[in-house]
Amino acid sequence: MRTLIYIMTPVLILTFLFASRFVSWDRLKNVDTEAVKHLNDAARFIRKGEYYQAITELTHAIEIEPRYAQAYIQRGRVNYHLTRYKEAIDDYTKTLSFKRYIADAHASRGDVYHALGDIPQAITDYTASIKKRKNALVMSKRAQIFLETGQLDEALADYNYIIKRRPSAIAYYNRGNAYYQKFLRLHEAEETLKLALSDFDKAIELAPQFAIAHLSRGDVYNHLGQQKSRNVDYAKAIDLLTEAIDKWQKNADGLLNIYLWRAVAYKKQDYVQAAETDLKKVYSLYTQFFLNKLSVSDIL
Repeated sequence: MRTLIYIMTPVLILTFLFASRFVSWDRLKNVDTEAVKHLNDAARFIRKGEYYQAITELTHAIEIEPRYAQAYIQRGRVNYHLTRYKEAIDDYTKTLSFKRYIADAHASRGDVYHALGDIPQAITDYTASIKKRKNALVMSKRAQIFLETGQLDEALADYNYIIKRRPSAIAYYNRGNAYYQKFLRLHEAEETLKLALSDFDKAIELAPQFAIAHLSRGDVYNHLGQQKSRNVDYAKAIDLLTEAIDKWQKNADGLLNIYLWRAVAYKKQDYVQAAETDLKKVYSLYTQFFLNKLSVSDIL
């Protein structure tokens, strides 16, 4: 079974990953066939990683069909991937002006504002998307912002909704993390810590190879004074992360967060030299990732 590693950390913001969208496009009527051809050509360029060519095709589609909302939102996604945030916002805003794909456009624009650090606007867009269409992924993104900004009760409310309707290992982990942060930041009673433990238990029950859940549960055991259980979970996290590294066959960029989390686990076990070795690997991978990103972006 493939090792499950879920990363819910600000480090993800640095990676500029091209997130997939679960968009249900309405079939557009009376769209010029040439515009549709440009849209389809753009999709092929995107699959090949040729993003600037994709933008060219999408722009041609828009020139032919100025109200082609699907082309605007697709171009917005590509601009977001290329860290062309102003252009992405413009495309999503234009999509909204046509009153098409409202939930998707608000969610996507929320991603851009989040990347820019405009937290109030990101929350506003995620909320608008959720009002239009309840979506666990968008609600999870809003909850994560609530968590990052210390709005813990709001985060818990979102996670409660998600778990009630779409329970999953990651949902239980996220809610457990919210309870744990509440315990740490607000110095709440041990009962809150036990709620976190219960959610981490459930996450691991649903996904036994959930490495970060083992790491977080180890932290809870540490606060509860259960050192043996803490060490077992930390060791398990290290084993799972090592297994993931050994079996990794995808783009090397994806290893960055795995090495980072293993460094954290090593440090918690006082394996200082091993932690330092992993951190050096993280720096190397991030430098290479950043250089690769420069080659396809407008940063310079």
